[in-house]
Amino acid sequence: MAARVFALIIGIDQYKSGQIWNLTSCVDDALNVKRWLMDDLHVPRDQICVLLDEKASKRAIEDKFISHLVSNSAIESGDAMIVYFAGHGSSQSAPDGWCNNNSLHVEMICPYDHTTRVKEGRVAGITDWSIHAMLAELSEAKGDNITLILDCCFSPTRTRLNARSRRSTRWTPTTKLDGDDLYAGLWRGALSRKIPCDGRGFYQKTTRSHVTILACNPGERAMEEKDGGRLTVALLAAKDVVPLHRTSYGQLMRDLSIQCEGQHPVCVGQHRDRVVFGGAPFIPDGQYVSTMRQEKHLRIEAGAIHGIVEGSEFSLHEHNVRGSLNPILATLQVFEVHPTWSLARPRNQLARANDAGWARITRWNNRKPFHVHLKKTCSSFIQWWRLRQMLPPRMQEGATTGGFKIVRVEKASEADISVKTWDHRLSIERHDTLITKNCPPIVYVPTIDSAADASAIDAAARFHLHLHRKNSLFPLRDQISMDLCRLDEESWRMVGPNLLEKGQATLSHEDGTLYAVSLENKSELDLWPYLFWMDSTGYVISSVYQPAPNASAPLPAKSKFMIGTGDVGSEALSFRLNDSEATNSGFLKLFLSTSYAPMNIVEQGPLTVATPVREAIAPIPEDTPLPSPTSPTSRELWDSMIACITIVRKAREEVNP
Repeated sequence: MAARVFALIIGIDQYKSGQIWNLTSCVDDALNVKRWLMDDLHVPRDQICVLLDEKASKRAIEDKFISHLVSNSAIESGDAMIVYFAGHGSSQSAPDGWCNNNSLHVEMICPYDHTTRVKEGRVAGITDWSIHAMLAELSEAKGDNITLILDCCFSPTRTRLNARSRRSTRWTPTTKLDGDDLYAGLWRGALSRKIPCDGRGFYQKTTRSHVTILACNPGERAMEEKDGGRLTVALLAAKDVVPLHRTSYGQLMRDLSIQCEGQHPVCVGQHRDRVVFGGAPFIPDGQYVSTMRQEKHLRIEAGAIHGIVEGSEFSLHEHNVRGSLNPILATLQVFEVHPTWSLARPRNQLARANDAGWARITRWNNRKPFHVHLKKTCSSFIQWWRLRQMLPPRMQEGATTGGFKIVRVEKASEADISVKTWDHRLSIERHDTLITKNCPPIVYVPTIDSAADASAIDAAARFHLHLHRKNSLFPLRDQISMDLCRLDEESWRMVGPNLLEKGQATLSHEDGTLYAVSLENKSELDLWPYLFWMDSTGYVISSVYQPAPNASAPLPAKSKFMIGTGDVGSEALSFRLNDSEATNSGFLKLFLSTSYAPMNIVEQGPLTVATPVREAIAPIPEDTPLPSPTSPTSRELWDSMIACITIVRKAREEVNP
């Protein structure tokens, strides 16, 4: 199982105490960090907890630290945990016995209610002793892949602060706290833990529980401007300059460009030579396929079975890791297509193309354009007009951002879909016979702007392409059969009759019911099967089964093979309805080939709230060796099958309004 990322993000501009100068860009910094984690590193929203301004009180921060991190049953060993803070830092003289090592100073991050009076005294900031104890406890519970990022400072003593520099410095003096307040505000169990003594406050060089990134050296100022704190701005800019998946914390600090004289970021901790975030978010992206030099051209491990045709285009990259800098080295155009691979050449002969790399499709070059009819409405005329400008008319050839040929037609009778924008939704009416015969005729997608609308149309075109894609020669016709049966939950065996009749099955909605697919190969060929679920409601294409690289053919000649054994990579199928649905339909699409082909390129994530059958098969790791290339003279075949599955709510079930 791939490691994941969990984050607690804190940003405070407005402080409760009138004695503390408010800041201007900490909240924006926190939201920008969240956006980076979600958009670039693909961290799910529910794995990120954000506390801003009055929501970031001392109690709230400590409570969320427990609930979101320490006690979170979803976090497993190896997962990355990030604690980010943007706000004021502070320090004051330490009381006797502080940290059990007679430290001279106490450093602290300042929550929203810092120094305000409560019944027990005054609220102390979350001190260095507390933070070290908290992260030590987290490390013991969940592992040491922990990153603490502090965009603030604690003792800007080298220069005298005037009113202007004070306004842009993330530091506030603390004068009203006494020793009792500091001890009363300690994290639970801190008294039993002695923090390292190889440094001052947060600057502990030998900490084993976590790595700390600080905005500046002791005595320097952590500065902010309108666009954000200098540390945060530099960190977010680094992702566009540095390949993070092979960059250590220490290297990252050396590469950071802080546009502020006198501020030098610092990284401390015993694991500072570890790859950023332990490498957890930097997993292979299955939308990339490998390439290698074959004589004068490049061989791409994607062919007719993937939907590649002559004229398809790919961008060439150095690696296949998502969330890390990966610039385009060349644009490749396919000129020769085989069942599971193709040959391509750079469009620009001067372009740099390595002997091996990774390619991502940018233009499918579908032979038949996808036809779209735009319905005009008075309430959304502007959005309709912008979308119209993005879609070429029939007489022009063009490709939208998804790389599909999509043309606009004037009549619904000529279209694959009709699109109408209204009430913050995109209404997509399908005219395709296969879909309308078995699925709801209209689906709705939340709409933001015309660019998002165009992406939804791209998704519909991609779904349509893979749904109808087939080998016109039908080389395996009548040689392969596909059955769908229920599974007994105890014995894990298929029970009852085959539910597919002429490629269709109607299933009653029963929670917890499991199904398996049985394939029979009547041919003399050894075959590799790939099974996908195509959910027409949200245009989702999810992998149900893909064989492992380098494995022998799972479906040998004259044999049967079951998908849904309960083993890793062969989980059972389940079909569900959302509470508001009375019925739903989708398609099981089976691809077959006589040699192995990575098929993650077919997958497509949801545009709406839709539930795929199961989690997608993990993409091929960057360093996984692929099977030996098929000789150009060897005989390869591919074919496909399709089955429509309709799920119907039983009459006695209540449908929520």
